[in-house]
Amino acid sequence: MTEAGRGLPDAACVAYYRTIRAHTTPAAAQIGHGVNRRPPHPGVRQWFEALYADVLAGRVTDYEDSSDERERALVADLAADYLGLGGLGPEHVVLCNGTTEAISIVLGYAARAGMAAVLPLPVYCSFEQSAVRHGVPVAGYHSLSGRTWSAPEWPGPRLLVDIAPNGVIGGWAAPAFGGRAHEADLRVVDHVFALPTFTPAARFHAELRGRVGDLERTAVLLSPSKDLSVPGLRCGTVVTRHPGLLAYARADRFERGYSVQAGLPRLAAAHLALLISAFDPASTVGHDRFRAAGLPAPGPGLLAGFAAHMTRMRVEFGRVADLIDHSGLFRPMDGPGSAAGYSGMRRLDRVFPSAEVFTDWVREAGRAGLKLNPNYLFGGDEDLWEQLYPGQHGIRVNYSTPLDEVGAALDLLRRLL
Repeated sequence: MTEAGRGLPDAACVAYYRTIRAHTTPAAAQIGHGVNRRPPHPGVRQWFEALYADVLAGRVTDYEDSSDERERALVADLAADYLGLGGLGPEHVVLCNGTTEAISIVLGYAARAGMAAVLPLPVYCSFEQSAVRHGVPVAGYHSLSGRTWSAPEWPGPRLLVDIAPNGVIGGWAAPAFGGRAHEADLRVVDHVFALPTFTPAARFHAELRGRVGDLERTAVLLSPSKDLSVPGLRCGTVVTRHPGLLAYARADRFERGYSVQAGLPRLAAAHLALLISAFDPASTVGHDRFRAAGLPAPGPGLLAGFAAHMTRMRVEFGRVADLIDHSGLFRPMDGPGSAAGYSGMRRLDRVFPSAEVFTDWVREAGRAGLKLNPNYLFGGDEDLWEQLYPGQHGIRVNYSTPLDEVGAALDLLRRLL
């Protein structure tokens, strides 16, 4: 289909995705899924059933309800606890149908405000695809270890994106572009996942909270789907005090769909309650706040059980990482180690003389039954990756994939290499 036929041009990384998937077999194995493949904790499923049963008991006859403000206030209170901030109210919470929609809203505002974006590499494709859609130029990229690329000096306002921790590599990026970038007019802290966490809670929270800073100039994005294994429920949360973004988001919501689905605010609140309990299993904040809001509350047994579930998941993910790292197929890529989540990237232990040769090999792997997610899928283009990660050709790996599946995929990859 032509660009005009689609109605929207593709970012380079999205066009690359279409190229490498053109002949992949439908039943191909994977080693780098983009979701947490472990099922939700049984107690969490039961709690969500109770929350949605309460919605269906009488909350779906109108687009809006008198309880909406109270539930958004609950999200704000729990976000203040988790992020270590005070003074948050329901007016500082924007609810979205997934963080992908939240990214689109933020980039839409950036376009209206005349901003250019500064992005990490790797980056989730939606940041670039939304930038293309809304006409936001990219003023710079930075690798996770500190290398940078800049367009000719951008004279206008800047949007700085910090994916914290990075959703592909799983670690904290080095500061981007020194002081100039930290003076961005709007900073987006996309907290794509926190669980399971591989660093001590105090250190993790200190790193996150230090990146958030002043909410007058920062928007924090939160996504239950990655932490709780519930991507199909499509929930995203934006927490900010930035007046321009809040005004734009309200207008965008009115035009885009008037309101979100009725269960979304309580799902956003449940995510934050579970985050708090995972970091502090003795905390009853989630239980107490839900009861005070008149909503089905998570019992202490659920909160403790969820924390234990995450501890087990951390151990199991470590076993998968060990299997990958001892396979003899990879070398580490430049950048930080894993801080949280299920995703990592490994540099293939093979020299590819050019981007074209690497891409042809990825396509051949797809035809042979192994679907790979190479680094070129995650932002920029081949030239930019070579500048920021010279000589490194990597693929995404996923620690939540069962060990036997990972072993079979590694065996196939070994034959293909």
